[in-house]
Amino acid sequence: MKKLSFPIRIPLYYVRGGTSTGIVLLQKHLPEKKELKEEILRHIMGVPLEGKNENNKQLQGLGRETTTSNKAFIIDIDYQAKKVISTFAQLEKESSTVSWEVNCGNMTSSIPLVIRDLPEEKLLMPDGKLSIYNTNTNKNIVCTMANVSPKYQLAHIPGVVGDFPEINVSFADPACSKTKALFPTGNLIDKVNGVPVTCIDVAVPMIIINAESLGVSGYENPNEIKNNQVLQEKIMQIRVEMGIKMGIRQNNGAVMNEKDLTESITQPKVAIVAPSLSKGDITIRYLTPKNVHLSVAVSGGCCLAAACCFPGTVASHLYYANRVNGHSTVRIEHLSGISKFSITHDGEYIKYASVQRNAQILMKGEFFIYNPSDELEKIMTQFLISNSDY
Repeated sequence: MKKLSFPIRIPLYYVRGGTSTGIVLLQKHLPEKKELKEEILRHIMGVPLEGKNENNKQLQGLGRETTTSNKAFIIDIDYQAKKVISTFAQLEKESSTVSWEVNCGNMTSSIPLVIRDLPEEKLLMPDGKLSIYNTNTNKNIVCTMANVSPKYQLAHIPGVVGDFPEINVSFADPACSKTKALFPTGNLIDKVNGVPVTCIDVAVPMIIINAESLGVSGYENPNEIKNNQVLQEKIMQIRVEMGIKMGIRQNNGAVMNEKDLTESITQPKVAIVAPSLSKGDITIRYLTPKNVHLSVAVSGGCCLAAACCFPGTVASHLYYANRVNGHSTVRIEHLSGISKFSITHDGEYIKYASVQRNAQILMKGEFFIYNPSDELEKIMTQFLISNSDY
């Protein structure tokens, strides 16, 4: 017997932030239960509702098969504090896994555009600045736009064709997002089977490795890295061993164990670095942590730029960023071009890690879920009846 179902409509914004695409949803349109939120996200992005499907093409959703295009933000507004509360979810095309463990800096840049589309804009962004509190990392972020509303100041960034609304993203006090220290192992350099690595936590936990010590150039294309089985095995061993030493915390406060680290789709990230070939200061191949990013994540760029500020790290051996008036600037060369990151710091205290992005609202509307679970259908039907402004 075929199932009959009442389609559920979920309001959303389909956005691009930096070099990532995904969705932004408002908490007021969603059920409170985490499991039901995850079901909604799976439907919208077109990933398996349960288990794994290695051949999934995401034809039934908005995802684009790559990690950087399977991202979602749920936002709420704290009217008293006049700030946005953001919660980030990472999905992947082949599995039903939804990770709430880290934040996404690229996608964060899309949030001010969403706020500017809401009646709350004048309350939250009277001077072009938006304060955001991220629940994944328990950190504050300031997004700044030129105060020319309703017009936009446009900017170009590597990896995106054309000029779009400019957003400057600054992570406040970004160290210790998921660990207890800027250098969570207590060392500037650790070794795994003779391979020197630097573990750092600035907006996200990351492991930095010199390409030469891995037996590669650091200038490989994504497929060369993805298909190099020996390299992948080395990186996985380093991720797990150093992830344990970093003491990376999950959202529930538990420290990640070997199984958690092996299966994680978000942390720790990995940066393979090499000398710059062009006008940058240092070259990166950024793993997220298993796929190669076509440019560089904002959080990963913040990590690498910060590591360049401290003598004795794997990164600063290739490029040391001098501090001028409290700021250090690092131009990171990647597959799409060069991105400039700014670190405001005093000794080992990092006050801000900042970068310029641009973003778009691609469209807004409603996503229709035709085959919800019985629980989701029941809850959302009741929700619709009790919320006339939905």
